[in-house]
Amino acid sequence: MVVPRHWEYYRERSHHFLSLVDDLLGRDEPELACEVLWGAAAHAIKSAAQRKGWRHGTHTLLLVTINRLIAEISAPPHLLGQYYIMSDFHAGFYGDRQFRPEHFRAGIILVAEFIQTLESLP
Repeated sequence: MVVPRHWEYYRERSHHFLSLVDDLLGRDEPELACEVLWGAAAHAIKSAAQRKGWRHGTHTLLLVTINRLIAEISAPPHLLGQYYIMSDFHAGFYGDRQFRPEHFRAGIILVAEFIQTLESLP
């Protein structure tokens, strides 16, 4: 049985994962950096879902959460595009995508903005 966590747990993990990306890149671990960058975004979505009392235990439910936030509380529509960009980082863990350093720099900024936007929602 999975023990439900409080939304603040997911928020904290989101920030923690984001803080690890630079170190992983410095250690030449791009696959891990991809997964941790995705993890930061995913945990931010989980935090938003948990605050709303919505289910969020699968990849599909993370996308459902983004769509619901846009439809039900008028979250910025660009969150959906950001979600898909961040999903590409998730694919990078499996070697399906190759990223250059500038992609990671842009990804870090994008995920930080994504987290901030989600945290500012009611």
